[in-house]
Amino acid sequence: MSHEKINSREKSKFLFKIIFFIIIVVIILSFTTEIKFTTSPIINNDIKTTITKSAPTNATIKPILSFEEKFLTYLPHNDFHDQHGALINAIMLSYITNRTLIIPPLLINYFPRTSTFHSLYNNLNKFIEIKKYREEHCYIDDENEENSLDYCDNEYSQLDDFTMINWEQLFDFNELKKHVKMINRGFDFSLDNLKYNFNIGENDTYLFIEDLSYELKDNDNSIRKNDKKLLHFSSLLGPNKIILENQNNIKFRQLIHNKLVINNPKILNVSEKIIEKLGGKGNYIGLHIEIRHKTFRINANYNIDLIYRNLMKHLLNSNLLRNSKNFFNYNLKVCLKNNIPIIYIATDSFEPRSRFSKLYENIPCIFTLFDLSKDLDNFGKIPSEYDEDVDLTNFYVPIIDLLITAHGKTFIGIPKSAFSRLANEVNNLSNGKNAIS
Repeated sequence: MSHEKINSREKSKFLFKIIFFIIIVVIILSFTTEIKFTTSPIINNDIKTTITKSAPTNATIKPILSFEEKFLTYLPHNDFHDQHGALINAIMLSYITNRTLIIPPLLINYFPRTSTFHSLYNNLNKFIEIKKYREEHCYIDDENEENSLDYCDNEYSQLDDFTMINWEQLFDFNELKKHVKMINRGFDFSLDNLKYNFNIGENDTYLFIEDLSYELKDNDNSIRKNDKKLLHFSSLLGPNKIILENQNNIKFRQLIHNKLVINNPKILNVSEKIIEKLGGKGNYIGLHIEIRHKTFRINANYNIDLIYRNLMKHLLNSNLLRNSKNFFNYNLKVCLKNNIPIIYIATDSFEPRSRFSKLYENIPCIFTLFDLSKDLDNFGKIPSEYDEDVDLTNFYVPIIDLLITAHGKTFIGIPKSAFSRLANEVNNLSNGKNAIS
């Protein structure tokens, strides 16, 4: 064989080896790039367990996250207005710490009232567990066959109406998302799922598990400079939960209250129709009297007297009683025709005329949602995102009540009420002011 042929064959072998090596490198690089988008960042050697561990049950689809992204979340409890206050505090904290806020869902119809970390997590997961169990197991195929399963007892039946929605179903976040990134947690309260869905390592979470009420300060470096990927709070309830000293933070809190507004089309449509019937925005006086909750039931008489005194003072100072001294009528059209001041009361009382007799006996033209209930007839069923069988209408009606009473020229509420506080903010916005001073 000639030297030329040998050299040519050797060159071919060498060229083949180079091409093969390049192909292998390309495959490895492609595989490595794909892994970067499907595994957690390497923190405390957690990458091994993340790759080999299967996804937790009921895990949601992972959002697109950056490698350096850090998060903040909390646990919801109490009624709608308290959950709303906690959400505002969470947005504020996320702004201060420059973290993405993982927003838990809004709890409806049933919720824990405890505020400690472990009890909240246990209760929230228990609610979901019991509801799911009852849906799958608590029925009787044979009328003579009794179901002996514990969760099928009537004492758990109230959880059949337990449901959740994402906050965007109620509020407009568009302006606030320009300042704070927000992601929904999903309808799940598993800590393992939370870590999996957001690529958080086992040792990269800081849990605030204080059992006592505590305040947070915006100048607290231990929170702002905490390098854990997830800061997980328990309760963030309370209007004075976060003490602000930084002027930029104070301005952002004002922005939150100004821009976090209800924008659900059905709620706005119904409330606006009733507002027009009352004479239009800014043409009536709105009140709020809450009596059914234990705190307000104890102070009911005091609060009714307080509302009466404040209302009479306002009417007298504004000279609004001049045409109504001897005019007691509860026909809305007649009141409007005779230019009598319209009083609207938002309340949880089922018998406002008898319960608030002091007002009805001394002031004409008082109305509640009971007097305008026909406007709710065409509201229609509003399904829950979490459970389509649960109708949210009864949840939305008090919010409609709030919007109606808040859009008068003047609003008068009761002390220590989250409902009154929110209605007062809406009233300020309605009258061209900042929500909070």
